[in-house]
Amino acid sequence: MKENTELRSTEPYFLQATGLYRLEISHNPLPDIPSEAFVGLERSLWELELQHNQLMSVPSRSIRHLQKLRRLDLTGNRISEIFPENWRGLENSLQTLILADNTLSSLPPDAFSNLPNLETLDMSGNDLLGFDPSTFHNGPARLSSLFLADNQLTSIPYQQVSVLRLLRTLDLSGNMISHLHSATSEPEQPGVQLSLDTLRLDYNQIQYLPPGSFQHFDILNRTFLDGNPLFMVEVGIIRNLRSIILSKLPQNQIGPDDFVEFGVDLEEIKIQESNLKTLKNHAFKHVRGLKRLDLSENNIKQVEPDAFLEVTGLSCGMKGYTKVGHSLTFLRVAHGFSSSVSSVPSESLKPLVNLQYLDLSNNRLSSMPETSFHFLRKLRILELQDNQLDQVHKGTFQGGIHSSLEKLYLSYNNLNSINTHTFVDLSSLERLHLDDNRITRVERRAFMNMDRLKHLDLRGNKIHSISDEAFQNLPELQTLDLAYNELKGFDFAAMDQVGVLASFRLNMSHNRMQSLEVNVSSLSGREGGLFHSNIKVLDLSHNNVSWIARGYLRPLEISVTHLYLGNNALQNATREVFGNMPHLQWLDLSGNRISELDFDVFRNTRRLQEKPPPVHPTEIRTSIFPSSAVELNTTSALANYATEAVGGRNTSYPVLTVLPVVRFDRNLLTDIPSELFRSLSSLRVVDLSSNRLRNLPDGLFMDEGMESLRVSHNQLGRVPASCLGTSAAATLVEMDLSHNLIA
Repeated sequence: MKENTELRSTEPYFLQATGLYRLEISHNPLPDIPSEAFVGLERSLWELELQHNQLMSVPSRSIRHLQKLRRLDLTGNRISEIFPENWRGLENSLQTLILADNTLSSLPPDAFSNLPNLETLDMSGNDLLGFDPSTFHNGPARLSSLFLADNQLTSIPYQQVSVLRLLRTLDLSGNMISHLHSATSEPEQPGVQLSLDTLRLDYNQIQYLPPGSFQHFDILNRTFLDGNPLFMVEVGIIRNLRSIILSKLPQNQIGPDDFVEFGVDLEEIKIQESNLKTLKNHAFKHVRGLKRLDLSENNIKQVEPDAFLEVTGLSCGMKGYTKVGHSLTFLRVAHGFSSSVSSVPSESLKPLVNLQYLDLSNNRLSSMPETSFHFLRKLRILELQDNQLDQVHKGTFQGGIHSSLEKLYLSYNNLNSINTHTFVDLSSLERLHLDDNRITRVERRAFMNMDRLKHLDLRGNKIHSISDEAFQNLPELQTLDLAYNELKGFDFAAMDQVGVLASFRLNMSHNRMQSLEVNVSSLSGREGGLFHSNIKVLDLSHNNVSWIARGYLRPLEISVTHLYLGNNALQNATREVFGNMPHLQWLDLSGNRISELDFDVFRNTRRLQEKPPPVHPTEIRTSIFPSSAVELNTTSALANYATEAVGGRNTSYPVLTVLPVVRFDRNLLTDIPSELFRSLSSLRVVDLSSNRLRNLPDGLFMDEGMESLRVSHNQLGRVPASCLGTSAAATLVEMDLSHNLIA
């Protein structure tokens, strides 16, 4: 790749014997390419990207010998003319040709006829006004996708493309097309019929679609008409469509007469960015095959109770009706309701018994009746985020009804509490998002008996109280995010049988914890025995913790592998707190006020004492420190996955494998006990930077496996070479001594 290198010429034979499969030379002031530039790549190069240079013409002399070339991209150059002979030598290989964003204004006869294998042709963003009638007269016969968006075409080139029998996608968006053919006018070529999957006519100047507009299409599955100033649509013209996408419609309501001529093949309707205000009763009764309906970005004030019912008879009661719900599986009304609609339109949704996806997000819904979704037994995904809902009633979501529900989004609402049995027995639920609400408390058994729940997000609320057993029987929970709340403490007894079948991560960073006190319930289980948690990763960073009571971490001592306590106010690290974590792999105490360390802090950290696998210096170099303030390159194969952005919204914890890392950076340490790391034979990374250290004791690191030692920003007066034993020095990859007093 040569990108933005100010390359003005290419050397002949420069790439010979490289065997390149793909070559990109882009964003350079390159007016021409010598004929010998690609010598040596004749039998290896499949893809050639020459975008955004200053090529004045197709570099035909330099590419004609590339026998294997399948993709040629000439986007963003200054090519104003093309000729059939430009593609000589590529006849048997080229499948994709991109000429977008050049200055083509016309195409010659048989411009691409000598490319029989061409499948995709992109000429978007040029100045094409029209086509010679014989442009595609002799092919390419296999062309299936033709992109002509953002040109200056004033009509659809029916005659020119009619010979492309395999054409399935035609993109004419962003042109100046103002009309399609009418039955009362003489078409360009009688009998021309196209069979397309997708026709894009969005963002043209079409105002009317009278009968006969689509007479040249035998099959047309998806049509995009959004962004046109449509005033009149005769629905009979699109009887055989499977999908139609419209926007900026002048009409403000949808009723049964609007779809009376639609065919049974119609599966998708999108009417977006319009001014719809009313969905009339039985609006969709004539589109019995409808599966997807998107009414986003509208101003709907009323959804009549029977909007999704279709009349089939005159008998009384429900027996006289059938339901469009027999087919509709997808409904989106995101940002689609008027501000006057404050409640979920539950009565209107009742007929949608097969609905699997429902999106009512980004509205101003403030209430949700308990029975809002009781008839939607097949619902899998429900999006209610960005509304003004203040409560989820007990019984709104029930295991016996919503056994298929997998994802539930309630973020960015006004919920103030989660009461007992609000979310219970939802056997298929995997993700539950309650972040960025106003929740202040979580009551006992609020989240209970959800066997498949993997992610529970309560981030960004105002939670200050969590009752015992608030989270009960969530065996597969992988992530519980309680960051950015107002917790002053946390009792591990709030979790009963949580994450026992998963690598459970608990994030309580950015709260208001000052001291972590032992709670009696945390020390005894329900049967009176010692309480154990299954937390693998615990994040308590970015609080104001100055003291951790002895025994506070005891419930998770045998399970925890990664412990984050950075950016707090701790003053020391003792064996009573950290000395009995046999599986600890990663300890972060950076950014505290620690001035002293007990010599036996890691007394029983058995995992850190295991012998590490050998170092392989040829592995990928990557950053392994979680803080953005520290960037470390190391050659360890184990470090490749261990990048983390602590403090970011989407914290990504390292994979739980052996990677012994200890961080004491940004503290107040003046000395290190000589025995501190003596027994930790598998240490890989130690960060002691930004402290007040004047020296490091001799023999501080004795065993092999040590890869990185950072002691920058201290007060060292000499290189601490004696702190490394022979074995440790042999495996060390990096030592950072910058910003010290070493003369």
